[in-house]
Amino acid sequence: MAVKTIYICDKCGCEQDSGAQFWTVGVSANCATYPAEGFVTGKSLQVCRPCLESFGIHVQKKPEHADSPPAIPSVEDLIREIMQRCA
Repeated sequence: MAVKTIYICDKCGCEQDSGAQFWTVGVSANCATYPAEGFVTGKSLQVCRPCLESFGIHVQKKPEHADSPPAIPSVEDLIREIMQRCA
């Protein structure tokens, strides 16, 4: 028997056969004196590479038009979007 795993982006619904270009993005809250233990329960998304870049995280390509750099969302905007999608 064979098993096939399909990765589905929580933001755009894109499907992939490999988890190589898939990331988990979420909200975490930790006291500075304790090590990070993961994301707040229910407040994380698994996203594909284009969606990760749409959050302004891990962007490695240069924009085509250097005259007007794309607006990078604030941390608050990113947290709001993640919270809305997880609700």
